[in-house]
Amino acid sequence: MILWMRFGLPLAFFSVFSQPLPGCTIFVLTDTSRALFCNSEDWSNPKTRIWFVPAGDGYYGCAYVGYDDGWARGGLNSEGLACDWVGGFNAEWKPGPSNRCVRGNPTERMLESCATVQDAIAFFLRHPEPDFSRARILVADRTGASVIIGAKDGKLQIAKASQSRGFGFGGQTLMKMLANSAEPTVANGATILRACLQQGQFATKYSNVFDLQSGDIFLFPLSRQEDEVRFNLTAELERGGHYYDMPQIRQQLAQTPQPLLINMRRFFMDEFPPIPDEEPDVTKHLRATIDDAMQGAMRSGDYAAEFWKGLSSGQKAIQADLKRNGDFVSMTLVDHSNEGNRRNYRYRVEFEKVTLLLRYVLNEQDRVALMRSEGAERKPGADLGGD
Repeated sequence: MILWMRFGLPLAFFSVFSQPLPGCTIFVLTDTSRALFCNSEDWSNPKTRIWFVPAGDGYYGCAYVGYDDGWARGGLNSEGLACDWVGGFNAEWKPGPSNRCVRGNPTERMLESCATVQDAIAFFLRHPEPDFSRARILVADRTGASVIIGAKDGKLQIAKASQSRGFGFGGQTLMKMLANSAEPTVANGATILRACLQQGQFATKYSNVFDLQSGDIFLFPLSRQEDEVRFNLTAELERGGHYYDMPQIRQQLAQTPQPLLINMRRFFMDEFPPIPDEEPDVTKHLRATIDDAMQGAMRSGDYAAEFWKGLSSGQKAIQADLKRNGDFVSMTLVDHSNEGNRRNYRYRVEFEKVTLLLRYVLNEQDRVALMRSEGAERKPGADLGGD
């Protein structure tokens, strides 16, 4: 996107959990022989993705679902543990002083390190998740056990169960259909998801069914039953890290897998150590453009004419997004290359609450022809939704 990618993670992540009413419908279908985790994702962003991150030293392989900001909303791991969130709540939440913050997305850290519902409960009791103030999570494992975790009166509320259940936007419809003793089949899961679709501004963008025992993934990328795409988690992880754009998934399945984008890779910031800055005046100038943007006073003379057309009308939105990040701290060069008359610069930009990986392209007049957030990492414990 032209508008700085709206600076990536902060606005997109905050917005999904800030709907006026609960968005998304998630539920578990289970009996003594099968456990299915079902989810419908409701939001305004049509740029949906599914990506696969193989296991490594000390962490499980995972499939994640979400949007083009690379911040997983839910997923399934190689141990048969799955989760997703429902936003639209408003609760007081104060993590205890003994809680230890994790790096990056707590949902991803939980899935890559936990094998059971009990593990997940212990994880969230140890590690603060700021978004419990506006969302609740459902976690289920291959045994059919599940837990709904949310906040109330400043404390986490933990509700465990071992039978079919769920909640969210389509809650009333869901409860009626579960009362009819729906068997844990993919067909029944898809039927319930279809009945719980949201329309309008926050229409359902995709639905998924995870078989927690087999690792099969049934994806409905356009939320229609006839659009089912089937994966197996183990088989996909064996292909290495890769992703699919859900709206184009049919075409992409016939092509060579797309390698993970920067913002999908685990701890991607570590891949960009500082390099010598031989053009400090360029860095100083680009830093000034961020200062100007935070003041809502961007200058047309700093940008290529065509690029400025897209920026000029969005200054207030850009300013609001940047302010959610907290104070601007530092800007460090991590990559530089030339392509003809254009020069590419990549910076690690530190704010109080988030670290951004920003890419700039300067034209032959030293004007910014492109600036894009390629990834964002929330600072441990930072809450981007309170500003």
